[in-house]
Amino acid sequence: MQKIEIFKITSLNREPLIVEGYFFEGSDPEAPSVAIVGAMEGKTILPLYTASKLVDFLKNSINDSKKILGNILIIPSINHYALNIHERFWPLDKTNLNMMFPGYDKGETTQRIAQKVFDAVRGYTHGIILETRDDLSTCMPYVREFKSGFEDLEDAKKFGLKIVHYKDLKPTDTVSLQYNWQLWETKAHSIICPSTMQLQPDSDEIFEALVNFLNKNNILQHKFLGGYESTIVASEDMKIIKTPKSGIFVPTKKIGTQVIEDEVIGKIIHALEGKVIHKILAPCNGVIACSYKNALIFENAVAFRIARNT
Repeated sequence: MQKIEIFKITSLNREPLIVEGYFFEGSDPEAPSVAIVGAMEGKTILPLYTASKLVDFLKNSINDSKKILGNILIIPSINHYALNIHERFWPLDKTNLNMMFPGYDKGETTQRIAQKVFDAVRGYTHGIILETRDDLSTCMPYVREFKSGFEDLEDAKKFGLKIVHYKDLKPTDTVSLQYNWQLWETKAHSIICPSTMQLQPDSDEIFEALVNFLNKNNILQHKFLGGYESTIVASEDMKIIKTPKSGIFVPTKKIGTQVIEDEVIGKIIHALEGKVIHKILAPCNGVIACSYKNALIFENAVAFRIARNT
């Protein structure tokens, strides 16, 4: 393993920001390669944990270096400043690093960071970004693919996660790392992780999906048992459920649960009187893919997203 400096930014009032990558050289020059980017935001513990666990696994658990066939670059964290103070975006100007690609070396700080990161990861066969949702929801782990003309859905299925969300490309998506990676002929995928600040017993699911993906693409000779036959879910197959009332939100079904039409999946409780003022019913058969993550919910907020059975 080689630790490499991706970029360094000096600061007037604290230690320099140094972002490092961990490079594992493959034993087969003909094998595919992969770059993996972890936490670009400050409230992204699972991406950070997953990337760091993969570094440790490749360094200390693979007992034969020849089993690493292709080059692997892992950048566990980019936005250290935000992580340290529990901010989501770049703390100095609140900009989203993942809306700054491919970057600009004479632009604002986040544009310069994006350019340095993009230079480091460009040219790999495969690219993986570990992200969380940008709204007030948490979710089951899934692969996000844009309808960009550059996507590879069969490659996305190799993670073995339950869902590949095949969504329409918005104008703002064209400045993401995933889209720009694809423009430069890298098979890029985003894994959307649950938005949690605490690790759970199933927190290794995404790590295991990464290892299985590397194995299926002949980058690494190792695999874990399990995995799913991924289902492609288009945006029109994702049913959104909004709340007609505000109050205390109590989900009664877990994320990832199969539900049937008209089944009670949550309720809204009056914040002052404690009575149930609304029962949330499943509008269709499917799997709960996302759920509102706060206890207090506003009127007309998105309480659930259900991947509809088709």
